[in-house]
Amino acid sequence: MNINRQRGFTLIEVAVVVMIVATISAMSLLAINQAFDRRYSNEAEKLHIWLQQLGERSALEGAAYGVMTEWLTTKGLVTEEPESFRAIQLRAVVYYRMRWVAVTSPEPFVLSDGSSIDWLVDSVNEAEELLPQEQNLVNTAGDDIERLLPEIAFLPDGYIEPSGEIRLAFDSFADSYGYQWDDKTSAMVMERYRQ
Repeated sequence: MNINRQRGFTLIEVAVVVMIVATISAMSLLAINQAFDRRYSNEAEKLHIWLQQLGERSALEGAAYGVMTEWLTTKGLVTEEPESFRAIQLRAVVYYRMRWVAVTSPEPFVLSDGSSIDWLVDSVNEAEELLPQEQNLVNTAGDDIERLLPEIAFLPDGYIEPSGEIRLAFDSFADSYGYQWDDKTSAMVMERYRQ
């Protein structure tokens, strides 16, 4: 009995396997891209919530809360933008006894690597400073205290000064996010700008 048996795969079987592998690869790539998109939108949502908290806290406590940009360098945090830095964080400050004071709650909002923030707000010169501050601040040791100046301030009456927009962008993501204060609802509004 001599039976001829076919060995190997037919062309149709190979084509089916290749199509299945290609489909699974395409679906995986799509899922990975969506996960990265969600990462950026999640950070934008967290910043929106953080800013909204400051606005609500200002209204509840009857105090002006501001937002400062700080850069984390190898030597620590600085308030002036250095040539090179590791991270950017936003710190809340409150206006207390004729000066801006850094607060510990809410915690500073640390931006992820590759993200940047732009303050597209009306400029304020020192002559028309938002809230007056003492010019010569000295601590108990006799040293001068650095004057903190926020980029924006949430006022207790439901406004934000100076008016404008905050823009959050990412190096490896084309879309950006904008935040504007809505005077009618006294709330921060977030918008996604698609490229």
